[in-house]
Amino acid sequence: MKNLIASIFAVVVLSATFLFAQDSAVVAPVATPAEPAVVEQAAPAEVSAEDELKREIAVRDSVMAVRDSSYSVERDSLKKALEVEQAKSANWEKSYNTAKQNNEVCAQALSVSIGVNEKKKEKENMDRQQAAMMTSTSFMGGLGLGMLLFWLIFD
Repeated sequence: MKNLIASIFAVVVLSATFLFAQDSAVVAPVATPAEPAVVEQAAPAEVSAEDELKREIAVRDSVMAVRDSSYSVERDSLKKALEVEQAKSANWEKSYNTAKQNNEVCAQALSVSIGVNEKKKEKENMDRQQAAMMTSTSFMGGLGLGMLLFWLIFD
């Protein structure tokens, strides 16, 4: 991009140098004795001033055209860069929303799994307590029955 602008600028400078070099090579015609010298000198001066003005305008227009083209190229490249960044932003936003949704699903699955594990542990604890209660109740019932039999037999 910069090389393109630099090469265009170099072409403009070389063409302007060539135009101004031609301007200095223009030789005023020699006055003849029949015509006044002042008129001869005034006419080439007017023509050369007019030509010089036209050349300056042409150089200015070419420089402005180069600037306009470089600005349009830069504007187009910035538009493309902006479009690329907008596309990246849309992709990143979509990826973020997908990751956020996946995170929510995982969090729900984890909470369900933790809830199931806690219920399972509570059930195991209750089963242990019931088994311990049954064992102690059975033991106490056996002792009570043994004492009753002992009392009936030895009484």
